[in-house]
Amino acid sequence: MDISTSLDELNLKLSSVLGDLPLWDISLELSGLGNSLIELFDKEPLMPGVVLTKNHDYIGMISRRRFFEFMSRPYSLGLFNERAIDNLYEFLKSDILVMGADITIVEATQQALSRNPQFVYEPIVVAGVAGNQLLDIQQLLLANSKIHTLTLLQLEEATNQAQLAETNLHESKQRHLELLQKERAIALEEVFLNVQREITSPAKLIVGNLVHASRCIQQLIQIISLYQKYYPQPVEEIQTVAQKIKFNSLSTELPQLLNTIKVHVKKIQTFSDSLSGKKRS
Repeated sequence: MDISTSLDELNLKLSSVLGDLPLWDISLELSGLGNSLIELFDKEPLMPGVVLTKNHDYIGMISRRRFFEFMSRPYSLGLFNERAIDNLYEFLKSDILVMGADITIVEATQQALSRNPQFVYEPIVVAGVAGNQLLDIQQLLLANSKIHTLTLLQLEEATNQAQLAETNLHESKQRHLELLQKERAIALEEVFLNVQREITSPAKLIVGNLVHASRCIQQLIQIISLYQKYYPQPVEEIQTVAQKIKFNSLSTELPQLLNTIKVHVKKIQTFSDSLSGKKRS
């Protein structure tokens, strides 16, 4: 990737790897002179270090920080300026963190910060298809910070969406409950109507027939009483039947029975009317 690419231009995410970051692709042969390092660092003031090779094979790395710390010592510049870098590297060798380009930025940051404190800010060698390149630790930390911020924003957004979904679910359940209650009320109203209809019509018919039956019974009792008055000595068969049915008691109990039936039918009608009141409520 072009080293001039800004982190703000990168579409970093939790799964982003080292290969997605700007890397320095600059190397020098160990056989080169020490002053070539000085010239290179002067030319590229942001370059964190230089990859060292021998016959184009990777050997190691010298960081800008350690190079200038060493060269600032007395006599170091005079001793190594015109000598091969190989001589200088013998004094500057250190533990170098080499990682693959497919390592995630988050994992690489954890490994980089777990190094010995004196090397924790040394650049990292990234081994990939394009060869060995250098990654400035500052770029790695900034990228990790950006990923962390983006992750927090995504987590917040996911939390808000979950809360919204929970609210929508609650509202949906509430609407469903209200709909069930309305359907239940409609069903109960229909039941009340059917029950009322099934009760009211027969009850009215019974009341009407009771009035007619009561009148007929009264007329029958009246005519039988007249027969008893003017024909006190009926034939033996009539006397036998009259004794069996206890006509005198029957003429008293039958009107009472009809009145009792009428009272209970009125209660049924009252119950039917109460159903109508429940339906309206």
